[in-house]
Amino acid sequence: MAVFQHPHLTRGVVITAKGAFVVTRGLVTAPDEIGESLGWRRVDDEMMPQTPVPAARSSSTRADAMAPVDRQ
Repeated sequence: MAVFQHPHLTRGVVITAKGAFVVTRGLVTAPDEIGESLGWRRVDDEMMPQTPVPAARSSSTRADAMAPVDRQ
């Protein structure tokens, strides 16, 4: 499996004859032969974002998210 950059989608699902793949921030994790056959540009490990991407929204309310932060 490798990471490829989708040419125009930033998020969503790409359905191919070999399966469905999730696009997150323009990146798709797919087998090498599928990404290459579709002409997607392979992303090197050096170009990958180093910060983890949250998988889902937390259950906190909007008020919790907007609460002031004490910075001393």
